[in-house]
Amino acid sequence: MKKFAIANPSKAIVILLIILLVVIVAEVIKLRKFYEENSPYYFWNELVKKNPKPSNVTQQEFEAKNRAGYCWRDRKYYSKDELWHKAMKSLTGRMIYENKFYWDDKIVNANNQTLSTEEDCVRWNGCRVFKIPINPDKEKFLKDNIENENDFWKGIDVLIKHNEAQSFIFASDKNYIDDDFKLKNYILIHKNDDSVYFSVYDSSCCTVLNKSEWSLIKNNYISENVGYNAQAFIQESRIPKDININSWGIGNFYLSVVHSYLSVNEFVARDKHKIPEGIREVFLLNNCGDILYKPYYVHRRLLR
Repeated sequence: MKKFAIANPSKAIVILLIILLVVIVAEVIKLRKFYEENSPYYFWNELVKKNPKPSNVTQQEFEAKNRAGYCWRDRKYYSKDELWHKAMKSLTGRMIYENKFYWDDKIVNANNQTLSTEEDCVRWNGCRVFKIPINPDKEKFLKDNIENENDFWKGIDVLIKHNEAQSFIFASDKNYIDDDFKLKNYILIHKNDDSVYFSVYDSSCCTVLNKSEWSLIKNNYISENVGYNAQAFIQESRIPKDININSWGIGNFYLSVVHSYLSVNEFVARDKHKIPEGIREVFLLNNCGDILYKPYYVHRRLLR
């Protein structure tokens, strides 16, 4: 290389400049990626990308139709009933997103030590979301097969084997991608790496609200943009100030969610006819039924 540079000084300078330029571009890309992933607006930016502005549409038209509730991605206005199915799939996607941090060993303890959570995911058949259509026969099947916690999961495995239930691990799973969540009567079990406890979302867990309905209960909730509910959502997350979020197609609708954190025995014994006194949260939706992962709203009762 030294001999080439001496013999061709001008070419050597050009090559050096090209290499330098490539290095600078690579560093800029790396810094930009780092900023985007660590930005307090990360989740907001990711949601905006899910309902993009078509190139042949003016910004004025884009914002006007967004405020009217239009989903540009799907080219239609959705009813609240239609949004419910979309939002339930998106809510499941949020659970899968959280589980990925366990699969990737990104969970740390109070001493900032990384935990080997992937091993627990494998050991306890955890870090996944189970979607179980519910009817009396299926509930009886689960109860009849429960003598201890392990039998409960074996019972669910039997349902999965016979295509009577589904297990989602990653957002790239074909069965998750292909599922339109059109069923109405089912439960979602969100299991992390714990062998016994899990979160349960039943058929009555979630309701789509419009802006007027949300305004009636908003004072009972407080925004959660920082906090420690899960390692996947530990970072500060905000909505940019001084913007009309409806102009970006977000906040015309909301998803009100109630879920319970139960053990296997509590799940089996609970009265299905009573709404559980569980965790109450409200997530912002875009016009296509995608939820904003964070910030979200938490019922004030939980903060006492």
